[in-house]
Amino acid sequence: MLPEPTYDCFRSHLGVWAIQPSFLQESLAAIRSGLWRPRAGGAPALPGVPTPTDVSGEGLMPPPLAYFVTPEGVGILPLHGPSMKARSKYGGYSTVDARRQLRAMATDERVGAILLHIDSPGGHVAGTKELADDVAAVDRQKPVHAYLEDTGASAAYWIASQARTIAANAMAMVGSLGTFTVLYDLSKMAEMEGVRVHVVSTGDRKGAAAPGMPVTDDDLVEAKRLVDGFDGFFRAAVRDGRELAAKDASALWTGGLWMAGEAKGLGLLDRVEALDASVERLAAPLRARAAKARLA
Repeated sequence: MLPEPTYDCFRSHLGVWAIQPSFLQESLAAIRSGLWRPRAGGAPALPGVPTPTDVSGEGLMPPPLAYFVTPEGVGILPLHGPSMKARSKYGGYSTVDARRQLRAMATDERVGAILLHIDSPGGHVAGTKELADDVAAVDRQKPVHAYLEDTGASAAYWIASQARTIAANAMAMVGSLGTFTVLYDLSKMAEMEGVRVHVVSTGDRKGAAAPGMPVTDDDLVEAKRLVDGFDGFFRAAVRDGRELAAKDASALWTGGLWMAGEAKGLGLLDRVEALDASVERLAAPLRARAAKARLA
C-alpha cells in the first residue's frame, strides 16, 4: 500500500529545475514505463528487487537523511540522488533535511570537519540556494569540504561550490551548469481530438501556455525571463564560491559535462582523488590535534 502523495511532494516535482537533462528524461521514461515505482516513505522500488517489509507487509520507511562521524571527527553528510525541497516518494533527498543535518554538525562537538559526499544530477531550484547559503555559513564555523562521487551536476554543483574545497573521483562527471524549464505545446493534439480550449483570465500572463493552448513567443520570453532570474543566483554562487572571473564563469555555462580532470583544469575542482584520500586528508590534522591534546 502506497501513501497518498502529499502537497509538498507533488509541488517539489513542478517548476524550474537545475538538473542534468538526461537524468530527468530517463527518470520520467522509467516512471511512465513502470520500471521505477514509488515506495512508501520515499524509497523507489524496482521490479524484481525485494524490499524489507514490516509485520503488516507494507514497505518499511527508509532511514531519514543523517550524517555520520568518523573516529577522527570527520562528519560526512550523504547527498545522493536528485534534490528537492520536500521528501519525494521517488527517492533523492530533501534540501530542508540536508540543512537541518548541516546545522546539527555545526554544533556537534564530535565533528571537527565536514565532508559533503555528493552523488547527484542536480535537482529542483526551490531550496537549492538556501542549502548552498547554509554550506557557506557553516564553513565559517567549521571547515566544509565537498566530494563529488561519479556525478556532481547542476544544482549539486551549486551546493558544492560553497564548500572550502571540492574533490572528485577520476571518472566523475561534473558540470551541466545552468537552469531550464519545459513548455509543451499541446494545441495540435487538442485540435486532433476535437477539443477547443478557451482561457478566461484577468491578465495577459494569467493562464498563459495552458494545456491545449498554443505556446506563443510571449510565453517563451516570459519563461526565459524567469529561468534567467533563477540562473542569476546560480551563476553568482559559482563565481563567488570558486573565485572565478565573470567571463570565466560565463564560459562554463554551456550546460555540458566534463570529466573530473577536465573540470579541475577549468577551475571547478581542487583535486581528483579517491574518497578515502579525501577523508584521510581531513582526518589527519584532526588526529594530530587529538594526539597533541593527549600529550598536553
